[in-house]
Formats: sequence, C-alpha cells, structure tokens
Amino acid sequence: MAAFDQVRAILHGEWDPIGCGVPIDEYDSYVWPVLELLQKKAGRAEVEAYLRWAADEAMSSPVPPERLASVLEKLMALSVA
Repeated sequence: MAAFDQVRAILHGEWDPIGCGVPIDEYDSYVWPVLELLQKKAGRAEVEAYLRWAADEAMSSPVPPERLASVLEKLMALSVA
C-alpha cells in the first residue's frame, strides 16, 4: 500500500522519537492511526495531538517542536485517498 509506505517513511525517517537507528517497522503501530486520520481528512491539530501523545506518553520520547512541525507539513501534504 503506497499510502502506508509514505506515512511509514515519514514517521521512521523524520518523526523518529526513539532515534538510535530503530528498525523500519518500529513505528508501524502508529502508521495506521495516522493514515486513518489523514484519510478522514482530520485537521492538522488532530494529527499533531496524536503524534504528541504517541511520542510523549506512549514512548516517553518527546519530539522537538520544529521537527514535529516539519513532519506534520509532510503528512498533511500527502494524497492518501
């Protein structure tokens, strides 16, 4: 699925809360919810809230605001219909 792969690439390559060269599938459990949000045309704030929760609460590895902003720009620009 192209949309899954696009979201996966952004989360793994740029969002990457854990860092340290994690395996490509490390964030797959977060890809599906992000993809669902994008497909239902959720607003940027909703996608941001999910990614903040995932990094801050689920992984205890906050992502710097400027990096999160860049990730959100790329995610919101995807065509995932």
